[in-house]
Amino acid sequence: MTNAELIAGFAGPIMMAVAAAMLINRRAIVGTIKDVSNNPGFIFFAGILTLLAGLAIVRTHNVWSTEWTVLVTVIGWLAIIGGIVRIVWPKQVASFSNKAMSTENAITAWALVALLLGAFLTAKGYALV
Repeated sequence: MTNAELIAGFAGPIMMAVAAAMLINRRAIVGTIKDVSNNPGFIFFAGILTLLAGLAIVRTHNVWSTEWTVLVTVIGWLAIIGGIVRIVWPKQVASFSNKAMSTENAITAWALVALLLGAFLTAKGYALV
C-alpha cells in the first residue's frame, strides 16, 4: 500500500461521513456555521488542526504527478493553506464562511462535492477501482 492509498483510505470515508451529515442536517448545519463564525477562537483552533493535518499529508506524500495521487498532494497543500489562513485571519474566515455557506442550497452543493471526492478517494484507498 502506498502513502497516497493510506491517506485516501482515511480522508475518503471522513469526507463521505461529513458530507452525509451535511446533507441529512442541512438546516442545522446552517445554524452551526453561524454559531462557529461568531467564535474566532474556535476557528483559530480549527486552523491549528487543519494545518497539522495538511502537514502530515504533505510530509508523507508530496508527489506531483499526472496520476490520481496528485489529488492527495493538492488536498494536503490546501489544508496547509487553509490552516494558516484560519490561524492568521479567523474573523475574516468567519465572515467568508457565513457568506459561502449561508443557505441550504450552498450546503447541498458543498456536500455533494465532498461526497463525490470522498467516494473517489475511498475507492482508490481501498483498491475498489
